[in-house]
Amino acid sequence: MRIKPTRMELLKTKKRLKLAEKGHKLLKEKRDTLVMEFFETLKEIKELRESLGEKLWEADKQLVLAEAYQGEHDVERLAIGLAGNTIVSFRTKNIMGVKVPELEKLVIEPEWYSLMSASTYLESAVSLYRQVTPDFIKLVELQLKLKKLGDEIKKTKRRVNALEYITIPVLEDIKKEIAFKLEEMERENFTRLKKIKAKAEKRNEAS
Repeated sequence: MRIKPTRMELLKTKKRLKLAEKGHKLLKEKRDTLVMEFFETLKEIKELRESLGEKLWEADKQLVLAEAYQGEHDVERLAIGLAGNTIVSFRTKNIMGVKVPELEKLVIEPEWYSLMSASTYLESAVSLYRQVTPDFIKLVELQLKLKKLGDEIKKTKRRVNALEYITIPVLEDIKKEIAFKLEEMERENFTRLKKIKAKAEKRNEAS
């Protein structure tokens, strides 16, 4: 690529370099914010999974006791009678330009089953399973958020690296080269003018 060693080109290069450095700074800030959000989300997921594991273990235990007390077929018959509806809706949240899902509405309508034929074990199991439903939905939300953050962090890192290791060094080299050539041209002009002046003085002396 041929570079014009002019003051206009030097000013344009300095302006591009300044914009690149500003963009690099902003992208680094974005990357750092997203990384913090990523690890916060990862922590939430870990805690939620641990909590879910404990709740599910207790719910499963109550279900096993219900099946042992009432019989597996009776529990299945009652399970068919459960008729609750779940309404879930999400909205979009913006984090540094990244659109991530956020739970907006969760409604779990109460199900119906015959209290006369249900044991306390089954009632407890149903209650516990109902409690974990919002946690499962929250987990889905966090997993989607984590993926989107991870994808954006990768893209932002690539852009930061491209600016840091390619664009900015190239522009700095161009700036130095133009500045060097301009200085060289100024020295040549100065020497030329000096020679012209010396010749003019000699002619004046001769005349």
